[in-house]
Amino acid sequence: MVAPSSILVGSHVWVEDPDVAWIDGEVKEVKGEEITVDSTSGKTIVAKRSNVYPKDPEFPSCGVDDMTRLAYLHEPGVLQNLKCRYDINEIYTYTGNILIAVNPFRRLPHLYSSHMMEQYKGAAFGELSPHPFAVADASYRHMINEGISQSILVSGESGAGKTESTKMLMRYLAYMGGRVSKAEERSVEQKVLESNPVLEAFGNAKTVRNNNSSRFGKFVEIQFDPRGQISGAAIRTYLLERSRVCQVSDPERNYHCFYMLCAAPPEEVEKYKLGNPRTFHYLNQSNCYELDGVDSCKEYLLTKRAMDVVGISQGEQDGIFRVVAAILHLGNIEFKKGQEIDSAEPKDDKSRFHLKTAAELLMCNEKALEDSLCKRVMVTRDESITKSLDPVSAALSRDALAKIVYSKLFDWLVDKINVSISQDPESKSLIGVLDIYGFESFKTNSFEQFCINLTNEKLQQHFNQHVFKMEQEEYKKEEIDWSYIEFIDNQDILDLIEKKPGGIIALLDEACMFPRSTHETFAQKLYQTFKDNKRFSKPKLSRTDFTICHYAGDVTYQTELFLDKNKDYVVSEHQALLNASECSFVSSLFPPSPEESSKTTKFSSIGSSFKQQLQALLETLSATEPHYIRCVKPNNALKPGIFENQNVLQQLRCGGVMEAIRISCAGFPSRKSFREFVARFSLLAPEVLSKRNNYTEVTASKKILEKSKLSGYQIGKTKVFLRAGQMAELDALRTEILGRSASLIQRKVRTYLCRKRFILLRLSAIQIQALCRGQVARHQYEEMRREAAALNIQKHLRKFLARKAYKNLYFSAVSIQTGMRGMIARSELLSRKQTRAATVIQSHCRRFLANRRYLRLKKAAITTQCAWRARVARKELRKLRMAARETGALQEAKTKLEKEVEELTWRLQLEKRTRVDLEESKKQESARFESTLQKMQLEFEESKKKESARFESNLQKKELEFEESKKQESERFESTLHKMQLEFEESKKQESERFESTFHKMQLEFEESKKQESARFESTTQKMQLEFEESKKQERARFESTLHRKELQFQQLQFELQKLQLEFEESKKQERETLESTLHKKELEFQESKKQERATFESTLYKKELEFQELQVEFQKMQLELEKTKELLIKEREAAKKIAEQVPAVQEIPVIDDELVNKLTAENEQLKALGSSLEQKINETERKYEETNKLSEERLKQGLEAESKIVELKTEMQRLEKKILDMGAEDQKPQQQAIPSAPSKNMSEVTSAEIPVVDDESMNKPTVIEDESMNKHTVIEDESMNKHTVIDDESMNKLTPENEQLKILDMGAEDQKPQQQAMLSSLSTTISEVTSAEIPVIENESMNKPTVNDDESMNKLTAEKEQLKILDMGAEDQKPQQLAMPSSLSTTMSEVTSAEIPVIDNESMNKPTVIDDGSINRLIAENEQLKALVSTLEQKINETERKYEETKKLSDERLKQTLEAESKIIELKTTVQRLEEKILDMETDQKSQQQALLSTPSRKMPEPLENGHHAQLSSGPSTRLGREDSKLRRSQTEKQQPESVDDLLKCVAQNLGFSQEKPVAAFTIYKCLLHWKSFEAEKTSVFDRLIEVMGSALEDQDNNDHMAYWLSNTSSLLFLLQRSLKASGSMQKPPAGASFFARMTKSFRSSSANLQAGVLSQVEAKYPALLFKQQLSAYVEKIYGIIRDNLKKNLSPLISGCIQVPRISKGAAFQKCEGLQGYHSPAGLWQSIIECLNKMMGTLKDNFVPPILVQNIFTQTFAYINVQLFNSLLLRRECCTFSNGEYVKSGLAELELWCAEADVEYVGPSWDELKHTRQAVGFLVINQKSKISFDEISKDLCSALSVQQLYRVCTLYRDDNYNTQSVSPDVLAHMKELMSDDTEDDGGSSFLLEDDISIPFTMEDISNCHQVKEFASVRPAEELMTDPAFQFLQD
Repeated sequence: MVAPSSILVGSHVWVEDPDVAWIDGEVKEVKGEEITVDSTSGKTIVAKRSNVYPKDPEFPSCGVDDMTRLAYLHEPGVLQNLKCRYDINEIYTYTGNILIAVNPFRRLPHLYSSHMMEQYKGAAFGELSPHPFAVADASYRHMINEGISQSILVSGESGAGKTESTKMLMRYLAYMGGRVSKAEERSVEQKVLESNPVLEAFGNAKTVRNNNSSRFGKFVEIQFDPRGQISGAAIRTYLLERSRVCQVSDPERNYHCFYMLCAAPPEEVEKYKLGNPRTFHYLNQSNCYELDGVDSCKEYLLTKRAMDVVGISQGEQDGIFRVVAAILHLGNIEFKKGQEIDSAEPKDDKSRFHLKTAAELLMCNEKALEDSLCKRVMVTRDESITKSLDPVSAALSRDALAKIVYSKLFDWLVDKINVSISQDPESKSLIGVLDIYGFESFKTNSFEQFCINLTNEKLQQHFNQHVFKMEQEEYKKEEIDWSYIEFIDNQDILDLIEKKPGGIIALLDEACMFPRSTHETFAQKLYQTFKDNKRFSKPKLSRTDFTICHYAGDVTYQTELFLDKNKDYVVSEHQALLNASECSFVSSLFPPSPEESSKTTKFSSIGSSFKQQLQALLETLSATEPHYIRCVKPNNALKPGIFENQNVLQQLRCGGVMEAIRISCAGFPSRKSFREFVARFSLLAPEVLSKRNNYTEVTASKKILEKSKLSGYQIGKTKVFLRAGQMAELDALRTEILGRSASLIQRKVRTYLCRKRFILLRLSAIQIQALCRGQVARHQYEEMRREAAALNIQKHLRKFLARKAYKNLYFSAVSIQTGMRGMIARSELLSRKQTRAATVIQSHCRRFLANRRYLRLKKAAITTQCAWRARVARKELRKLRMAARETGALQEAKTKLEKEVEELTWRLQLEKRTRVDLEESKKQESARFESTLQKMQLEFEESKKKESARFESNLQKKELEFEESKKQESERFESTLHKMQLEFEESKKQESERFESTFHKMQLEFEESKKQESARFESTTQKMQLEFEESKKQERARFESTLHRKELQFQQLQFELQKLQLEFEESKKQERETLESTLHKKELEFQESKKQERATFESTLYKKELEFQELQVEFQKMQLELEKTKELLIKEREAAKKIAEQVPAVQEIPVIDDELVNKLTAENEQLKALGSSLEQKINETERKYEETNKLSEERLKQGLEAESKIVELKTEMQRLEKKILDMGAEDQKPQQQAIPSAPSKNMSEVTSAEIPVVDDESMNKPTVIEDESMNKHTVIEDESMNKHTVIDDESMNKLTPENEQLKILDMGAEDQKPQQQAMLSSLSTTISEVTSAEIPVIENESMNKPTVNDDESMNKLTAEKEQLKILDMGAEDQKPQQLAMPSSLSTTMSEVTSAEIPVIDNESMNKPTVIDDGSINRLIAENEQLKALVSTLEQKINETERKYEETKKLSDERLKQTLEAESKIIELKTTVQRLEEKILDMETDQKSQQQALLSTPSRKMPEPLENGHHAQLSSGPSTRLGREDSKLRRSQTEKQQPESVDDLLKCVAQNLGFSQEKPVAAFTIYKCLLHWKSFEAEKTSVFDRLIEVMGSALEDQDNNDHMAYWLSNTSSLLFLLQRSLKASGSMQKPPAGASFFARMTKSFRSSSANLQAGVLSQVEAKYPALLFKQQLSAYVEKIYGIIRDNLKKNLSPLISGCIQVPRISKGAAFQKCEGLQGYHSPAGLWQSIIECLNKMMGTLKDNFVPPILVQNIFTQTFAYINVQLFNSLLLRRECCTFSNGEYVKSGLAELELWCAEADVEYVGPSWDELKHTRQAVGFLVINQKSKISFDEISKDLCSALSVQQLYRVCTLYRDDNYNTQSVSPDVLAHMKELMSDDTEDDGGSSFLLEDDISIPFTMEDISNCHQVKEFASVRPAEELMTDPAFQFLQD
């Protein structure tokens, strides 16, 4: 580095500083060679001119990416650039092709994400920000393109981050060349990285500067195949520091594995007999045992896990840790002098313990181990002599054994890892990554530092040659004139160290060969040999140290341990001892060597072997093309945010960076591109900017240099090359011109400011004068206004006072007059009110007297009328009640008996059929097993007799006792029951005679009205019977014919069935045995359950009898009370008659104690109302109970039926499976016969034969019949249909008359309905109390007898009491009659009961009512009885509700069982159906083959479809009646489908265009599929062929028009399917309310409903249709992605052009520069983007793509543009400038205009996707950024940007137009603080945006953008309309 000669006052320079290495300042004075500088720290420094370096005043605040672009390439410039970049987290910087990496000591995951790797993939070196990925990519590209192996040298001192950089390089190489591995296979990169924990545990240790320093060199070879994919890898290790095993200096540590093993789990520690590391000699030489933040136990477990991953077995791991533990125990063996002279032996018991433990761990002889340490065998020609060693020599032998064992162990680990990684020996190209320790210089430097620095000297020589080579290549590339530039080489240092025979290593080996040599003699030898060498010197204060002047600085070495550390004895005793070890692992480390047959101790030099390994490494590196990464540690505290200048500068020197700078300075260190040079120094020649001269950049640069009068520079092809110091001279000239210009500008500015100030003063004086004059004028005007206002105020005040006095007088007079007049008026009003009130009082009194008299007369008349009417009504009520009881009971009994008879007959028939079936099936099965059963029964009976003998004796006794008691109770019950029946019949006769007389009259009237209607009815019924008989005859004839055919076929089937049964019986032997065992168990369980039910029945019967006896007792009590009350009433009436006869009517008292009587009556009425409400509630709950009970019984029946059907279906399924097997066997036989008849006719006969035949009446019976009979008949028919395909004549003859009777009854019932309603409405008015007939007849004496009421003495209260008793006692028997009661009569009954009138006899009507205390007492007693009645009713309600809940639960359980059975039946039916279809397919195949043998078809038969679909015919059981016809029709249509499908596919494959803006192809496909019923087919290949057509259409993916056409078709077809298809009904659960048969038929029936005027039809889709729908949706997404990616592909080069467009120069003179000829104009690039968008928009619109899809395409495209532009701003410094911001802003304005002009429905929120780029560009073009606060930036300007993104933009910003600064340092510091907080919270995140490649829409979005009515006017394809097979398209 040469200091410039032109340093002027005011220049900015760098001067040396002892604290911060270099400090900047400004030159204040220049005196010859002394320069006075005012530094930025405030100090004034005087320095020599040679130690002062210029500073670039235009140095960017964020530094430069490549330090070769610095204006001044010297130490302070490099240091400043690294520090500026480190402060903004830019840790990577280029120096030419060298990458400098500064360790941040924090995680920065955003720099190493997969997205970042994608950015660097294929990018030119230097195009993006510096990064290890760029170095790795460059090496990979060179290897692929040139076929030359590459190497990347990662160097640096401990803690600089070499290992992490190596990992990043390997990650990128694996990303570029990694294979697609299997799910469980690990990649090569993973294998190499997984080996790191093992190598770090055994090869890393703590040093002074790093806690995890690698003490060996690692060269990772990543091998590639010819295709550039990783094929293998290998790890080469160099220069392991073996001396560290035995000697450790404080505060360093030994290798990590020793401390890990000491901290292992307790069982491991006990196994190896280890303990605290402080107790071991090899570890306690240093006071450092633990590392901060490192848990040795966890690290031990992680290391073992890594060994497992690498492939080291558990046995090998045990051997490894045995060796490590043995080394520790060897170190604790101490020696003392033995008994012999110069002998040694273990010092004490402790030493002997460790010796024994080491021998046990190594599995060798303890004595042999001791001898190998304490003795040596000297072999001569004649004999071998054993020599004892002294204690010192024994200790050296021990250390030598420890080192050689550890070295062998490390080599074995490396070999094992290489085997695990799997090398590729055939690989011809590789990329090697070298991770090796850097230059070291400590206070105490020993043999290890000497070897390490020798390695770095060698690598530095290789580095210097590479750098000089790169410089020469740069000069050749630029075609400049250059001569050989001599640079300082370090070959003299290498000769000093390794030259033979006079090098330091050679002298060291020579000294080690002599046994009496010491380090003093070795040092003296060095002093004598190298006293004249410039690179060697002797320190003044030491006799044994020496200093070598390395390239990185002087290092002083201490020779005390040089001789010991260089000696590496190969002791034959050690070799033989460990080779003979019983541990296979230990013996494998020391294989026998043929060369060492003689037992001699050979000396081996560690220095020489080190030199040989180093030479091998350099040979490997020389065979590759090198790349360099220099890692720098910014501070020794290992903390983030600290940059120590001295430390970094020292590392740069040690890393050779300064040496590379010196090499560059020897040539042309300053180099600028033409544009940068002209932009900076155009001030020196202003004429180059004028438009007239029209200079290019090259000529302008030459003109500037000529005018500057410089010499020695060179003009290259793209750059200007300046010699050292010339850049400073140009800057001095530029500064001088700028100074003159500044003084001129200052003069003009001062003139302008003075003139501006004078003008302001003059204007101010004029304005002040004008203001003063105006103020005086305003003051005078104000005085004049005040005088005028005062006069006006006085005038108005006088006026106001006068008017006020007048108004006071006026108001006083008026108020006096008003008061006088009011007083007179009030007195007159008072007198008028008094006279009027008297008149009113008189009128009201007269009216009251008259009204009271009238009311008395009215009340008397009403009471008389009511009493008479009540008497008449009671008489009629008694008559009707008796009649109703008789007829209602008879009718109800009759209906019950009829129902029971029907149920019994149905059950009998069902049981007969089941028994017949069971007997038929059991006969054959039981014949074979009767013998076995009889044996088992005999054995069982013999064993049972013994056990049951005792039980029967006890049981007989109990049964006798029970029968005797039962006979007594039954006799009593029968006697009482017989009596009650006799009484009931007598009372019934009397009441029936009365009722018949009244009812006969009503019947006569009813029959007269009925005659006319019956005449009409008979005529209609006769006609219908005639028609029915005719149809019946026809159907019978058909049935007989089909029955005859069926019988013939049935005989054939029986013959086949017999064969099948024989085979079936053989296959079912095992099943029968199990069945018999289960039957036996079931019989036992049934007997037990029967016994339990019998016991429960007897207990319930006994309880009922007890309850009946209690009711009889209560009934007798009530009869007694009723007789007593009757006697009391009779007595009271007689007493009342007597009193009435004695006392005259005038003197009688009207009422006694009215209030109490009214209160009691009101309370009684409330209780009665409550009782009636409770009775209604009881009726409702009982009705619900009965309904649920019926429902549960029905569900039970359905469950039983379902179980029987399951059994039938299983047998049917087994039969069909057997039939399939038989048919498969028959197919193999040759076809010998042909069927002469046509196949179509045979098919029809088969299908007609297979359809089950049902009798005529059951098919044609009337639709309206009684519910119960309907249900019964349907159940019977269903069972008969399920069980038998043919119904015999007897069952038909039985069902026919029954159905005819039901039909006649039903038709008669319909005609009688209006007459009955009219009759009931007419009778409801006359016989209002007929509802009492609904009360059931109770088998009691008092209830059957008519109510005894004396007409003269019947009272209201007694009548109501009796009615309530009747209601209470008959509540249980009321249910069926109340349910059957018509609604009209129930309403009339409620009206009558609510309007009941108290009954009074004739005598009491004529006399006033007299009530005494006795009547009140009776009312109270009656009240209490009513309360008791209410409580009993409530209890009854609770009981009924409980019963209702229990039955409801039972019914729900039965419902679940039936539903499960139904689902099982559905599954079985589907399987049976599949088997039947399979049989049909096989039969049709056979028939088609037979037909083909006889006759050639006129038309070519279709080939079998892909999934086995054929025409289907039904041949299954009779349960599939509803599906047979549809299947037959479907099979006929599907025969014609293949040709029609071919025509459709040929037509659809073409571009059919659009109709009414809808795709014709999609609509045509939908109509055809709907007509062919392909959606309902369970097997079809139409969908597969359609998918093939669509797949073939996607082959031309580059044609956007073609893709858009298919996107429109697929999306429209998907919409039609979305609206039409629904899940299959068989998959849905049937509703609970429907009957079993209805649900079964409904589940197999497809429902279709026309929607939107017949455009769409909903169908139940089967699995192929649903699968086609899913595939179609996948094709929509795929085509959408293709169109979107095509648009991105078209835009990508245009966006790249916008990113890489060169900056436009300041003047127009450089527009013809050659560098700009390859680019489009900036406006042209953006215009091309707009044209590309317009083209895509037109294509999508022309093909009528749904707007939602178009909107998503453009939204994602704009997001892609945003990602590309925004990431370019964050990655490329040249893009983050003011001029580029203006350029991008203009392009964004074009895009915004395009979005505004386009339709909103097609563009949507696309413009919002550019928010990141818009906000970033807005920040770039804003002025005065330094005045903006962080809140304004983050909240107002760039709200969408994260803190990391803002920080990146602010630090990369550069104003290339106006040279303005970025944001203030405070804002940057605040951003940095926030970033550090964020990284601590979430570990950091990438600041780059990622492209969204997802599918942003759903199928519902597509459905919402269409409407069904839009397809109403769409016409199908015209080509198909003319085809007769597609005539349905015209409908």
